Amino acid sequence: MRVLDALLETNSVKQAAALLNVTPSAISHSLAELRRRTSDPLLVRSGSRLRPTPRAESMRPLLRAGLTDLHRLIAEPIEFTPATSTRRFSLAAPEHIVVGQLSDVLPGLIAEAPKARFELSSVLAALPELLDSGSLDLALTTLYADETLKLESAVMRAQLFAERFVCIGRRDHPLLKHGHIDLADFLSAPQISIRMPGARTSPTDTALENVGLARHVALTLGSAHAAAQYVIHSDLLAMVPFSVAARGEALGLLAYVDPPIELPPVTGILWWHNRLHSDPAHRWWREKVGRLLQPINFGERPAAPTL
Repeated sequence: MRVLDALLETNSVKQAAALLNVTPSAISHSLAELRRRTSDPLLVRSGSRLRPTPRAESMRPLLRAGLTDLHRLIAEPIEFTPATSTRRFSLAAPEHIVVGQLSDVLPGLIAEAPKARFELSSVLAALPELLDSGSLDLALTTLYADETLKLESAVMRAQLFAERFVCIGRRDHPLLKHGHIDLADFLSAPQISIRMPGARTSPTDTALENVGLARHVALTLGSAHAAAQYVIHSDLLAMVPFSVAARGEALGLLAYVDPPIELPPVTGILWWHNRLHSDPAHRWWREKVGRLLQPINFGERPAAPTL
């Protein structure tokens, strides 16, 4: 089609070849194919020039319009306007993130994109399949979940935050009243262990195993948010990310102290499939999620994520 447009513009095989930066023989070959497809000579020689047939003349306006639209489709990026978008945006994240940090800030995002639909869910073992199929835009996991979820190399990632673990108990828990807890009390107190489905153990229990110790696990749950609810109404302790503890303390429900053992930080990793990386709507969504969750960082802030 570009060859026909160039021939109609120049009425010359040689000039059309120069315009398209190809050889004259390539132009002649394309013209022969066009003649076969249309059952019309399209351009015939008249003296030193080529002249279009009536069929070619009738094609000229539609041909130019079609090529212009095609060029615009390829060359111009698809624009994304949050205020008018009706797209579905989805995110799977740990429950304490969905219930805690996102509940504070997502209403503002809904106001920015009022016609869009936002779907938040808990992290599931089927994340690789959901990201690959496009059923899920983004997945937020902790570093401890990477091996369990077996996310593929086709999935892209960025670190969003890192926060420390703390030990929580009810507001008036006797073991926390002095603002610290010693190792012996920590190991003997009944505790909640928090681990993902399919994980062998929790980060806390792994750290204790590495130094030949074990704590008294009375209950195992899959959510830090659920653990905080159990702690409020019992003598149980739990090791949770600092953001969960800070939220409970601000509400006057929890007390927290630093643990008597050293633990690596909880590192939040955002995942998405690489085929959506350049999509403007998807880029808007993951950049918003990244900015919304950056305040979770406590202690040293990681490098700004590349989203």
